[in-house]
Amino acid sequence: MPSTGLVWLVAFAIFASATARAAAADLDILLFGSLDGGAASFATFGAKAGASSLEKSGFVTLWSVGGGIRRERMFCGCGRRAIFTRLSQTTSELFGYQWIIPAGAISVYAGSETDLDALVGVAAVLRTGWRVQGETWLRPTEESLVQTTVIAGSARNSVWMRAAWGYKLAGAYFGPEGSVFLDETGYRKVSFGLHATDVALADIRLRVSAGLQWETHRAEPRPYLGLAAWSPL
Repeated sequence: MPSTGLVWLVAFAIFASATARAAAADLDILLFGSLDGGAASFATFGAKAGASSLEKSGFVTLWSVGGGIRRERMFCGCGRRAIFTRLSQTTSELFGYQWIIPAGAISVYAGSETDLDALVGVAAVLRTGWRVQGETWLRPTEESLVQTTVIAGSARNSVWMRAAWGYKLAGAYFGPEGSVFLDETGYRKVSFGLHATDVALADIRLRVSAGLQWETHRAEPRPYLGLAAWSPL
């Protein structure tokens, strides 16, 4: 079984090396990170870099490292349902293009991903594959925000989608959000809640969210909290 600590060490080394190369090349860099905590939790951090200003249309690269934990109820060798803990760790390196338009930004990416999927006490599998990602960050009016993200990967045949709408109040956008995740194991997670996006904290921008999360193998929804941050390097 692959060492999860070693995988994390390699992932951090790859991310640090990529960020250092980007900084040495005098690229425009945006650092970001997020944490979604609930019955199932996942954290990600990464960097986005462009040869010119990220406020202009052009080619961009996207690096990320992430990890998550969730509990699943399934049949064990004893013939009864038991609760198992599943750990996942992912890395990705994507290349793409972003269009800066009057209403905001649209980005598309494609590249490689690596995934370590471990069912604690049972087995772990290290897989590689391809990932495609699309994002929009649009302001249809001066007082509104529409943000969408779609990520699909072949390493674990997974899809994650999120959509949010917000109305500007006190310098930030407040409104509803929803997300869906599914993968080849048959696991499904659906979340609905409220968010506050583009909250300023010095040079850092934040998104804070909270709501309810529905999962496969759980009859009742559970609460979740989310925090995302981004800042130029």
